[in-house]
Parts: sequence; structure tokens; C-alpha cells
Amino acid sequence: GAAGPRRDPRQHRGRDIEVELPVFLEDTLSEAGKKISYRVPQYSADGTGMEEVTKNLNVKIPRGVADNERIRLKGQGVPGQGGAGNGDLYIHIRLVPHPLFDVEGHNLIVTVPVAPWEAVLGAKITVPTLTGKIQLTVPANTQAGKRLRIKGNGLYSKNGRGDLYAVFKVVVPAHSGEDERQLWQQLAETSDFNPREGWIGK
Repeated sequence: GAAGPRRDPRQHRGRDIEVELPVFLEDTLSEAGKKISYRVPQYSADGTGMEEVTKNLNVKIPRGVADNERIRLKGQGVPGQGGAGNGDLYIHIRLVPHPLFDVEGHNLIVTVPVAPWEAVLGAKITVPTLTGKIQLTVPANTQAGKRLRIKGNGLYSKNGRGDLYAVFKVVVPAHSGEDERQLWQQLAETSDFNPREGWIGK
């Protein structure tokens, strides 16, 4: 039978390129666009050698993209030789650490300082989210380390949106005036609260 088409031995598919792209948490909430610049080795016009050119792209970041996720852009890698196809560009997403929020899966954690009297009596306070500030009620007798769930204020996933958890940290004043010290002393003498009740270390 007739022989099939012969492959040009000079044909080589271009190799793939991998780059890292830092992404802010806020950028994962929408179909944000990010400009990237990367170096692409390619064959010179006469095919005798290699040269590097800088390529610029505007990359659409999918909503809900996760840390370490890999995005493939077909044909944006190294050009092929002899008419062969181009390689691909693989973008590794690196979520930039946020000064306020920690990430747990698609949930966010924010540590909220509260005064001792706010923890005991309860309070209405302002807390940040990725899209703005909201009012939050601190329940009376809130323990340090307690988590309060704020539904739907986390990161997006393929199944919806995660939650924001406020973790309360009780902060004691660094300095107290004489009037304040007297009030603390009065509380110490009046209260029968024992913080080490049932503590394994006592």
C-alpha cells in the first residue's frame, strides 16, 4: 500500500513554560485580569539558533481560584519548529498572604481583639471582610479563642462560597490608671470566679 505522510525530522513541538503568578485574596472574588510578562525562547528567523523574547499577556483569573492551582493557556509556550505546534503556558497560582486573614480551605479566619469588659458584657463591634466592614455582635461571656461564623464571607469554590470566622482575642490594657486599678481590685475582691477551676495544671 501507499506509505503514509512522512514526518519532517526537523519538526519539533515547542516546549511548555511554567510561571508563578501572585494573586491577592481580593482578586479571587471576581474574574480579575492580571498582566504577566515572561521570557520565551524561540528559534531565530533563519532557524540556526535560539533567542529570547519577552511576551506580555493579560490573564483572566477564574473566580474561586485556589493556592497552587495550575491554569493552562494553550499555545502560549515556546513556538514549534518546522510547522509543529507551540507549547503551552502553565500558570501556578500563589495566593499572597493577607495581613488580616488566614485561609483554611475556602474559609477565612480573622483574629478580632476585644477588651475584657466587651467579652464579659457583650458588644457591637466593626470587623473587616474582603469586601468591606460589617457590624458584629460579640455575645456576652465570650471566651478567648471562641469562633463566630459569618456565613458567606469567605472565598469562592466550585460549590459556592466559604465562610468567615471571627476568632476573639481578649486584650488587657497595657497601662491602667489609678481609678481603673481600683475597679479591677474591686472586681477581684467581689468575684468568686476561678479561671483555673478544673485546670489540669493546678
